[in-house]
Amino acid sequence: MPLIPLAYTLLPLEAPWTEARRICRRVWLLRSKGLIAEAQRIEDTELAAVQVRAVPGGGLEADARFKALMTEERERMDAAVAFAEVLAPMLSERLRVFAPERGRTGMSPAPERKEPGPGGEARGIADYIDEMLAQDRAGSP
Repeated sequence: MPLIPLAYTLLPLEAPWTEARRICRRVWLLRSKGLIAEAQRIEDTELAAVQVRAVPGGGLEADARFKALMTEERERMDAAVAFAEVLAPMLSERLRVFAPERGRTGMSPAPERKEPGPGGEARGIADYIDEMLAQDRAGSP
């Protein structure tokens, strides 16, 4: 299977055909999720409307081209699902290495550092903002 299946297709990439491909993928995805009735509804309404725009004359040519399009998109969806089934566990394993373990003992949040203010009390964020604004007004860094 080519890396970029659309590059090798015999069907044109004109607007109605591109839209038909998108709808076909949606239909196959819904079918793979078991939503057969919803997939059939979209195929009977949206895909049928695009088919009329793509091949205005209709007939055997339109049916053959759309059958080829449906087959091609089904193959692409099958390949994508198979790829995801292989790739997902690999990615999961690699990400597990980089993710911090949950529930580690001895891990605690860093203690809050507060410098005592002029009166000996701890400084809050408002004190820091006031200090920054005073420095800004004075023109000093």
